[in-house]
Amino acid sequence: MSNKSNNKVLLIDTCVWINLAQDTSSKPLVMAIKNLIENNLIKLIVPTIIKDEFERNKDRIIDISKKKLSQDIRKVKNIIEQYSNSGDKDTVINGLDDVNHKLPMMADTISEQSDTIWDILSTAETIAIPDNVKIQASDRALLKKAPFHKSKNSMADALIIELFFNATLTDEQSDFYFITHNPKDFSSESDNRIHHEDYNEYFSKDKITYSTNLPFVINEIAPDILDETTFEYDWDDESRGLYEILDTIDMLTDKIWYNRHCARAYDVENGNILIVDGDDYDVYNHQHIRKDIWEGALKSAKNKEEKYPNELGPWSDFEWGMLSGKLSALRWVIGEEWDMLDT
Repeated sequence: MSNKSNNKVLLIDTCVWINLAQDTSSKPLVMAIKNLIENNLIKLIVPTIIKDEFERNKDRIIDISKKKLSQDIRKVKNIIEQYSNSGDKDTVINGLDDVNHKLPMMADTISEQSDTIWDILSTAETIAIPDNVKIQASDRALLKKAPFHKSKNSMADALIIELFFNATLTDEQSDFYFITHNPKDFSSESDNRIHHEDYNEYFSKDKITYSTNLPFVINEIAPDILDETTFEYDWDDESRGLYEILDTIDMLTDKIWYNRHCARAYDVENGNILIVDGDDYDVYNHQHIRKDIWEGALKSAKNKEEKYPNELGPWSDFEWGMLSGKLSALRWVIGEEWDMLDT
């Protein structure tokens, strides 16, 4: 974009703040935002509904994260049972001790990170929703334009983005960024990395940017700050705990399975693979798939879309190779053979 001013104005959606609070590895990014605000390099648009929603979810974020950590401990205990008659049992128990040692620190980090985000939102100027924005959001609902194109109540999302658009109309000097992790309401159905076509009137302008990638935006505004904050807050390069490895394996397996499912869905839609009843199914015919199995696969795909919004591709060949390589390496770490990529 050309002729940019030095004024950078960001509206960061609630879901982004919540994801940052839950992810302990995001501390450098949170601190980079805080530093940019304190040095007047960026300004936040904070609608009252974003601040209120984060406050309502703040304690829940911490509780959910603690429960997730407890679930990870149970995974480790299951591993111990599997190795109970193996010479590796002591190794696994030592791993459990390591996990137990890290859990309180991780829970404290999540709590501390939530507090930092709350400080950022609390010190920013909070903007109430004016009547004209409420009217514009209502008009979107009547016309079934995004974010109402999914036939659900998206009034809060509509108010947030209309407030953002309203701010761009009253300030022609600044560069505006709308950052979200909510592709269902705001992104194009053909590519969730770009805005929905119903928002073309605004995001087609030079100084207004739609993004689902907050680190990319921060790097564009201040190219060195993430490196600096990462060095300051993320220098301790300790080994990963077993529970973290298992959780990552589950995530990578889900994402690779989903992309394979999409390839099979393409073949089904184009008649290359036939959906058949059980009596007609031939296990050796790779151009057949049983109807009940396919219906189960569709349900699983929907669950993964809800579990990993904006994280399921489309992948380039390089990204696909990276995903497969990571899964192969992590499975090797826990004792499986190289190139084990079954999903």
